[in-house]
Amino acid sequence: MKCTFICERHHICRTADYNITTKTCRLFETLTSAGTFIADPTTHILAFNYCTNDAQIEPNYICTRSNTFTVQQIFDQFTLAPNITLTSTDRGAYANMYGVYASTSTGTLSFFTYTGTKNTLIQLPSEITNINSATNHGLGIVQYLNQSASIYKNIGTSFQPQLVSILNISLSYQPYSCLITSQYIYIAYMNSSVLMTIHDLSSGSILFNITSTTMTYQPVVSYWNDTLIVLDQYVAMEYTLNGTYKGNWPYFTGQEIRRRNYIHHDYAGRRHTCNYGGSYPGIYTFLLNGTQLAHGPTSCSRAIQVYITKDQAMLIYIQYGIAATMNVINF
Repeated sequence: MKCTFICERHHICRTADYNITTKTCRLFETLTSAGTFIADPTTHILAFNYCTNDAQIEPNYICTRSNTFTVQQIFDQFTLAPNITLTSTDRGAYANMYGVYASTSTGTLSFFTYTGTKNTLIQLPSEITNINSATNHGLGIVQYLNQSASIYKNIGTSFQPQLVSILNISLSYQPYSCLITSQYIYIAYMNSSVLMTIHDLSSGSILFNITSTTMTYQPVVSYWNDTLIVLDQYVAMEYTLNGTYKGNWPYFTGQEIRRRNYIHHDYAGRRHTCNYGGSYPGIYTFLLNGTQLAHGPTSCSRAIQVYITKDQAMLIYIQYGIAATMNVINF
């Protein structure tokens, strides 16, 4: 009962499990139905369902403490919310329960609360194109001007992060985006015949190369459950976690040369994408099967983040030549 109460009160907890032997309560952001939750058979699973209508369930809908919404209704509310400018940010972004990490073309990495308060973390010598999560509350960062990828560990607090470098990798190609899991580092490359390399997390050594039949532009890598997805020039390619090609995810009408994209997943496995220019500009949300759920702002050029809790929803997007914009709505 205590474990249930703790999860219920927490603003992002949607699943908990309790081990009656060790008296351990674990909290999870993901849904049991989302495919990423791996249950311990010795525990009691405590799943929270905020959907009050059996015909309106996640991930097709967003269920909060107060109400149930379509994803399009959430984006419509974003358009009415005040714009919060995240000063001096024009490249990458990564959101979590505490705030947003954002980067610049001049190598600055900052942390913003959801009220817009800024804390500059580190200054690197080159452009930071992409930010992603890593194990143990760390961050994976790509700097393509000096052909390196780095992993930083947070030794500060959640509200006042302090980052220290724990792994740096020298690369033969220009990296553009990265992804860090509990075992591997995935790095995608721009303007290259190599689409992606897979590295051992502890040493950084290359385990596998994935080549491209056409020159890449600025590919972005993300994953959900057991599937990697690389989005580049309106083509979304899916791979297993060890790099085996699975096929293309249906994404509009196919390749459009030298068009920049971005992709990330939320807690329910919904895919949020950004297309800079081309036939379908702007922000879109899809189910894993390719069904389109929503269309957001039509102007985005780089990173986007859609972060949803039980009490709030946040949209962060970067337009060309403009600092990142953040919209926050309360449920």
